Amino acid sequence: MKCSLALPLCLLMVSPVFAQRRPPVIGRNLPDPGPHRIEVRFALGEKPLKCRYFHLRAILDDRTIMDDRFAAGFPVPPEAEDLPNQEALELYLTCGKQRWHFTKVPENVFTSSWWWVGTDYPPFQETLKGYDWARDAIWIRYLIVDPQGFFVERHCPAKFEDQKPGPCYIE
Repeated sequence: MKCSLALPLCLLMVSPVFAQRRPPVIGRNLPDPGPHRIEVRFALGEKPLKCRYFHLRAILDDRTIMDDRFAAGFPVPPEAEDLPNQEALELYLTCGKQRWHFTKVPENVFTSSWWWVGTDYPPFQETLKGYDWARDAIWIRYLIVDPQGFFVERHCPAKFEDQKPGPCYIE
């Protein structure tokens, strides 16, 4: 009888250890991705997204800088090393059935770094909390670039009048 009560209690105590951690707060000490390399990780809520390959397309002024698929990371493309800093990049990322589209991305996104790409739902991860626009969001799509210390986001406010197809629908 004691064993039948102890097992569920043990499982409850150990389960937080096995729970998936959210992407880390910007500024944590991460291993160096390597020279001229970017490592990419995906998440949906608190769970990591596993994809055999992800697809990345980067466009600047109607010119495709990158359009390829990768397993976990990629080398910084030579075309991206001397880009003007206009915050004018468009990034399209796909992992499995999940898609993200970011606009007005700073060009220094293409420096050795870690990219955390995902969609988060309330309660939001630590990095996304505290922003006025996040208070009433029903989801946030994000690209966190570490160690550069910036992120790009799209969000869907919960208070749309007569909510119709528009910016909150998946592209």
